[in-house]
Amino acid sequence: MKKISVISGGSSGLGLEIADLLVKSGKNVLILSRNSEKIAEASSRLKKSLKNVTAESLICNIGKEADIKKLGEYLAKNELSVNYLFNNAGMGLFTKADTSTSEMIDTVFEANLKGMILLTSEILRLTPEKEELTIVNIMSTSALVGRSEETIYCAAKWGARGYTEALRTELKGTNRNIIAVYPGGMKTDFWKIPGQNRNISSFMDPAEVAEKIVNAVIVTDKMFVTDITINRKK
Repeated sequence: MKKISVISGGSSGLGLEIADLLVKSGKNVLILSRNSEKIAEASSRLKKSLKNVTAESLICNIGKEADIKKLGEYLAKNELSVNYLFNNAGMGLFTKADTSTSEMIDTVFEANLKGMILLTSEILRLTPEKEELTIVNIMSTSALVGRSEETIYCAAKWGARGYTEALRTELKGTNRNIIAVYPGGMKTDFWKIPGQNRNISSFMDPAEVAEKIVNAVIVTDKMFVTDITINRKK
């Protein structure tokens, strides 16, 4: 079976930068995204970096179980074995606590927590126990500290952090490595939220953040990083 790295939210921002670095380092990749237009553009960019590896793409809303099952079928049909899973997909919501609605909660939790759990579960199910699998859960510094007007978002990210810690405990002693990544704000479309205009000029370059993550994750010895926090200089 062909080894492959799966990146959710891989059609733009940090996910695309990670995919690009993986391809350049000789890794086969599969990027997942809900956006057909963005994923087409991302695939075109990745193909420019190809050298004896493959870059595949799949429309997939990881928060929808039906899409996750289709992903599983795709991997099995094409005899693809995942050795790196980058749980990168997510979305933000910045609003006061007294404006929360059920729809807001469902949307944010699906993108930031439910999708991570569903995707991870499917990849674990498909990966033989004897094969090594590294799961990289990319969250946010909002999973480490509570922030004003980020109550729902922080709740989802803290949930993702709790899931990551529990997963690490459950899989201790197996061929599964769990890496938690907590990046600060980056200059990406993540901040393009209708009705909100945030100054991100001082935020980090996603390409530079991706380089730190990939360099820490893709190792050739018997050691691996467990937690990475990446902040911009003040």
